[in-house]
Amino acid sequence: MTPNVFDADSFAYSEKDDPEPLGISDRIIMGDGILQGMTAVGLGDVAPRGILGHEFGHHVQYQGNLFESDLRGPEATRRTELMADALGTYYLTHARGESLNAARVLKSEKSFYQVGDCSFTSSGHHGTPNQRFNSSSWAAGVATDAANQGHILPSLK
Repeated sequence: MTPNVFDADSFAYSEKDDPEPLGISDRIIMGDGILQGMTAVGLGDVAPRGILGHEFGHHVQYQGNLFESDLRGPEATRRTELMADALGTYYLTHARGESLNAARVLKSEKSFYQVGDCSFTSSGHHGTPNQRFNSSSWAAGVATDAANQGHILPSLK
């Protein structure tokens, strides 16, 4: 099923390692519905950047071959989704990223991470809401507690 850009969804697209590439450049697509929904609940200022950060985290994963894992099925998906949550939050709260207030970012993310699920056997399992929030909380701490605020950690760190 191809997502409709008016849906309440977002995704990162890359043809890296695709055996049948279509010749489309890497991109991030966010549906109008997800942006309207975040605005409706008062998170229109931070949530779109959080969603964009998460999806850009997937591009970091594509470029670093970080989708490669011995895990399969739901565990593999959960691993990459929680990693994207952490990468996005690190960027949002880092002094050389968006430099957003961590408490505000985490409040926003707690709301839109409610799309986390408890479908532990589903291949689309993104992690529970608590797992997603905790992944972001950890990354915000890494960014804001760093002794050298000007240093950006490599993605594998």
